[in-house]
Amino acid sequence: MDVLNDKNTSIIGIWGMGGVGKTTLLEEIRRQAGEKKLFDMFFMVTVSQTPNFESIQQKIADMIGLEFTEKTPEAKAERLRWRICEMLKEKKLLFLVDGVWGEIDLEKKVGIPYGENYKGSRIVLTSRSRDVCDQMGCKPTYQVEGLNDDEAWGLFKGIVGEIVESADRKHIAKRIVGKCGGLPLAIKAVANPLKEKSLSHWEVCISELKGQNLKSVVREALQFSYDYLSKPYAKEMFLLCCLFPEDEVIDIQDLFRLGLGFGLFQNTTTLDTAMAEADVLVDYLKSSSLLLESDREGSVLMHDVIREFAISVASRDKHLFLVGTHQEFICWKRNHAFTRCTAVSLQIDVVPEFPYEWECPELELLKLEGKDKQPLVLPSNIFKRMEKLRVLSMTDIQMMSLPASFEDLKSLRTLCFYKCLLKDISIIGELKNLEILSFCDCDIEELPKEIEKLTNLRFLELTNCKNLRLVPSSVICNLSNLEGLYMRSFSQWKVGKDNASVEDLKKLSSLVALEVCIPNDNLWPDDLVFRNLTRFKISVGDAFYHEDEHLFSHSSKILELKTNTTFKEGFNMLLKIAGVIHIEGTNALHNLNEYNSPLLKCLIIKKCQEMKYAIDTTKSAPLIVFPLLEILEICDMDNLQELYLGMLLRESFGELRKLILKGLPQLMNVWKNPTEHASLQKLRVLGVSCCHKLKSIFSLYMVRDLVQLQEMKVSQCEALEYIIDGERNGDGHENLFPQLNRLELENLPKLQRFMSSLNALATSANCGSGVLEPFFNNQIAFPKLEFMIFSNIDGVREIWTSKFRLEMSFPQLRLLNLGSLLNLTHFWNMNSNENIHMEIVPAVEDNARRLIEFPCLQYITLEKLPIFESFQMGGHALFDGKVAFPSLKRLTLSSVPKLMHVWENMDGPPAHVSLQNLISLDIGYCDTLKNVVSCERDKTMAAAEEIEVGRNTAEVIIFPALETINFHNLPNLTSFFARNGTLFDEKVAFPSLKELNLYGVHKLMHVWENMDGRPAHVSLQNLFSLDIVDCDTLKNVVSCERDKTVAVAEEIEAQGNTTGLIIFPALEVIHFHNLPNLTSFFVENGTLFDEKVAFPNLKQLKLYGVHKLIHVWENMDGRPAHVCLQNLISLDILECDNLKNVVSCEKDKTVAVAGEIEVPGNTTGVIIFPALKMIYFRNLPNLTSFFAGNGTLIDEKVAFPSLKQLKLYGVHKLIHVWENMDGRPAHVSLQNLISLDILDCDTLKNVVSCERDKTVTVTGEIEVRGNTTGVIICPALEMIHFRNLTNLTSFFAGNGTLFDEKVAFPALGSLELGVLNNITELWSPQVQVESFCQVKTIVVEGCSKLLQIVPPRLLQIGIETITVKRCPSVKSLFVLERLAVDEREASLTFYHLKYLMVCGLPKLEYIFDKKVSAISQRFFVPVGLRNVSNRKRRNKILVCTLYERRALLVRHSPNIFLQLIKLNNVVDKAKNYGKTKARRKLCPYGFYM
Repeated sequence: MDVLNDKNTSIIGIWGMGGVGKTTLLEEIRRQAGEKKLFDMFFMVTVSQTPNFESIQQKIADMIGLEFTEKTPEAKAERLRWRICEMLKEKKLLFLVDGVWGEIDLEKKVGIPYGENYKGSRIVLTSRSRDVCDQMGCKPTYQVEGLNDDEAWGLFKGIVGEIVESADRKHIAKRIVGKCGGLPLAIKAVANPLKEKSLSHWEVCISELKGQNLKSVVREALQFSYDYLSKPYAKEMFLLCCLFPEDEVIDIQDLFRLGLGFGLFQNTTTLDTAMAEADVLVDYLKSSSLLLESDREGSVLMHDVIREFAISVASRDKHLFLVGTHQEFICWKRNHAFTRCTAVSLQIDVVPEFPYEWECPELELLKLEGKDKQPLVLPSNIFKRMEKLRVLSMTDIQMMSLPASFEDLKSLRTLCFYKCLLKDISIIGELKNLEILSFCDCDIEELPKEIEKLTNLRFLELTNCKNLRLVPSSVICNLSNLEGLYMRSFSQWKVGKDNASVEDLKKLSSLVALEVCIPNDNLWPDDLVFRNLTRFKISVGDAFYHEDEHLFSHSSKILELKTNTTFKEGFNMLLKIAGVIHIEGTNALHNLNEYNSPLLKCLIIKKCQEMKYAIDTTKSAPLIVFPLLEILEICDMDNLQELYLGMLLRESFGELRKLILKGLPQLMNVWKNPTEHASLQKLRVLGVSCCHKLKSIFSLYMVRDLVQLQEMKVSQCEALEYIIDGERNGDGHENLFPQLNRLELENLPKLQRFMSSLNALATSANCGSGVLEPFFNNQIAFPKLEFMIFSNIDGVREIWTSKFRLEMSFPQLRLLNLGSLLNLTHFWNMNSNENIHMEIVPAVEDNARRLIEFPCLQYITLEKLPIFESFQMGGHALFDGKVAFPSLKRLTLSSVPKLMHVWENMDGPPAHVSLQNLISLDIGYCDTLKNVVSCERDKTMAAAEEIEVGRNTAEVIIFPALETINFHNLPNLTSFFARNGTLFDEKVAFPSLKELNLYGVHKLMHVWENMDGRPAHVSLQNLFSLDIVDCDTLKNVVSCERDKTVAVAEEIEAQGNTTGLIIFPALEVIHFHNLPNLTSFFVENGTLFDEKVAFPNLKQLKLYGVHKLIHVWENMDGRPAHVCLQNLISLDILECDNLKNVVSCEKDKTVAVAGEIEVPGNTTGVIIFPALKMIYFRNLPNLTSFFAGNGTLIDEKVAFPSLKQLKLYGVHKLIHVWENMDGRPAHVSLQNLISLDILDCDTLKNVVSCERDKTVTVTGEIEVRGNTTGVIICPALEMIHFRNLTNLTSFFAGNGTLFDEKVAFPALGSLELGVLNNITELWSPQVQVESFCQVKTIVVEGCSKLLQIVPPRLLQIGIETITVKRCPSVKSLFVLERLAVDEREASLTFYHLKYLMVCGLPKLEYIFDKKVSAISQRFFVPVGLRNVSNRKRRNKILVCTLYERRALLVRHSPNIFLQLIKLNNVVDKAKNYGKTKARRKLCPYGFYM
């Protein structure tokens, strides 16, 4: 357990052979860590030999309340990782990963982050192999070697009993235990069968345990346990469990269905008794230690070692079970194993090639399990030779139809589909002997009518088939032998003439199990009464939503009624036998006397407005009411006055564990004199809300019964004054709530105190004299309370009395959340004259102070406390020297306007004992906060240690564990400690700080102070993210008032430069937003980063609204100012009005950061951003270049070899983006560029400067016939978006053509252009197809001089979508006139074009500029043509759309002349149609003018 507390440990490995107890050890770690409160949440998952990562992800997501919208496992892993990272900011999480068989990247595959960057995350994994632990990076690793002799004897004796101590058995027992080798699995396997067995059985056991090694011992022990299974069908049921995937939760209902079809339960006569027999067998196998309990109700688990044994048993002799994946399937085919097998379970990861026929004459059970509903096509004759097949189960498979040989399965008894997508399954109707048919969680829309032929069907399941719309009435009516019908997801009763009606259920006279959901009680016939149901889940009315699905686990008889009429006879019958009842909206229910069933476990009553008393015994003798009821919820009943009226016997409500009362405005009492009438000793959860006449919740008599109460939530009770009415006694009740763990009190405007007292008059007098009555007095104790949440309680002015004994009253408190307590001024008054009971903290440096200590309190949240000032009355800071929180991890203060300081500065440590474990500090909207630590005293304090810096031995206040600081909207905060306008000076240190967020700290001038020593900068070494927003007065991040800079960790040596640097070694993210006075990070020279600061790991830099900034980096002869560049990935600069250059160009010599890029004839050093992938510049009116100041953004002195995305919006002084050179450096940025967006750059003339004669080859030359000119290539560019570039003349050449033969974008897929007023054509006629071979989408809008769209050479490149709007000069879309006739015909083979939209082209005359004589059979769809102004021109335009039957419909104009073109054969037919309707029949997808 000590290792789990080690911050340097992230993943721990436990290894050992199967059955040695690794899983049990994990469960024990979870239990002990929970008891010791080492972690906030625990996650236990099983990986198995064939991991199902999505299942693991879903299990973790369910535990943290995360719903996935992502589809792929990778996307889910990333979402889960992000969510867990957010949780780790304030919580510690322990992941227990069981059964790892090989190396797995848990972060990428599952989404579990771990490592040194996630200190709050721990992983403990188990494996059979130490090598796997090493591969997973486990440090440390532990081997589990089994139990020692005493432990093994204790386990065996605990199972078998004291009989092992008898003289005739002890020596045999010792030998048996010794043979088991200390393996818990083996000991349990032999011990359970020996219980209550004679001595001869013990002797047989010792003779059968002959193994020479531990593996054989385990096998022999399991064999002994298996052989001693004496119940009928127990062995068969055990072997069926091995057919399920490893470590999968096995649903008992699934076992039942497989077992019944496989021939088990033949001694039962009804389905109900067979289900009960299955439950009994599963319990028997669990008691034999061959199956394990599962967390999920109604399911079990099988240990992987036991599963291996079961497979080996099932695979031998006459059983011959085959269990495996598609790889084993290949071996089975090769070895002809199918010919002898009786059962096959096949997990399909990839679709195998099934043989045309399976030679499986003995096969009785086939289980196929796919993945992600993968399509599966079975050969038509695959089932031809499976004459004995009785059970067929398919999971997670998509099947359009079932094979024809399905009808040959004459022996089939059970057919199950799970999570399958099914279409045509009508052939199922031929399976005349079918008894069980299940479609669980299937995507199926219609149940085939042919199922009505299955007259022997006993069980039909349609559970969770959410898309099911049609169940033919004849199907239900004809299944007269049906005993079980499960179809809760079907709601279309009597919808349409063919759908089933509830009336049809009357035909099912053998029905004993029924699950249905009926949307309206009117659909239930008056004479429909089920007298034989033993299992049911029936919902009548609108769909019910349950926050607690665990309700359904309380009984197999569940009835939900939402009706406003008198209960029908059928409902009354079910109400008397149900175990779970939910009634809502009826006015016919006056009390629950009639339904006082001893079988009832859960009762929910809602909106029954005629009910005044839930129980009324005034007209009868006292009753025992609901003796086994565990959950009672009564909600939204306007007239309910009391829960009961009259007398109840003591046994009433004796098992009640959860009581919820909500929306009962007339309720006078929660419980009336319970000691006389009923007992609530087992009540664990109490919730009371919206009960506006309640003045108290409990009387003292009731409280004495609440010894098991764990959770209490009271909210929105307008008249509530006290929680406990203590009017009959004044004191002496310290342990009234010995088990209470969580207390929530919210929206209680009149609540004054937790407990009233006899001193009401004195209290009133005290209040009148200004003496406050505390909320808790010394009468109440909560020894196990961990969570206390108060909100919107106006009457609370003081929390604790000065007499309270904290070590007795709140010793376990972990979370304190107080919000909207408008009159709370402090927590307690320590200045009173009463005796104060406090804990004594040991002396520190001979300075002993008496402290009130909250030893376990980890989370404090104070919000919206308008007059709150401090913990104790009269204090100057929130925390002073009289209170301590040694376990505090997170402190959140929001809207506490009178708070001036958080901690008091003292000469001794008591006020700062709260700092040692603090991880997160969040302070916002505290208007008067001046300092976090009060600076009123002269001498500062060292909380834990001193940091020595050179000759500096100044004492420093240290927050050793603090990782996150969030300050927002603190208008008067001047510093953390010193009141000098600098947030952090030399007197505070945060060695673990990772994230610093400052929003709206308006009086801040600097964040860190510049010093000759290190203390002020010790906070930098682990800083990961720096976010500063809306700090109006901030001038520098690091104060530049001193001359000498500080070396925090090291010096970076640059050529001729040994100046010490301020280094942020771990900083990856910088975000500065709306900092109008920020001039630089350190030196006030208009350059953000100069040679005196360095960020070697900086990855993201975002600057927004930093208006005084002129440069981002300083250009130097040495490297230091550019050490920030090597890992930079993203650079965003927005709304910086005065920015001229990103890198200052004031010096002559450029700097080589990482190296020089050699260009022929060029050895100039280049500033390289080697990792930069994304540049986003927006609204930078004075930016002229990245470096040189010449109007070209990127010249030969900067390079971005990893750049993928470039966005330039509103950079108005830009003339070119790249400079054209004889060498490569300026264009090295193009090789990985994927996306190029340039918008609103008024002065841009060319993307690449064309001032030099010779073009540059970046990666090579594209050979063009007769042309060997070098071409500028962007080999990865996929998307271009240009808009509002009014002076752009070309990409490169400056001649009005956007792209000429000297540029090539072979990966370009999308081209979007808007308002390019100087472009006359998009491509020159000489452009090569290879240069733009991947273009799929072209969008052109508002280009006033553009004449045509697609040149002849590009007609066959695969364009799919063309949109042209508001281009007034365009005359034709496709240019053919420069092509020869044969080329023209070839060019018109449009294999890919799907969409053409033309709008606002007044001069358009032709789609093609020449007449088209033939059109290929594959053309585009749909086509739109709008706003072609000249009617005569429109008449010449061909608009084509694909017709349904692979023909083309060609329409010329509104003259409605139609030309029908068949496949590869032109046939002209001229017809006149006068109605648009007639035209639409011919052209169903067309647009009409």
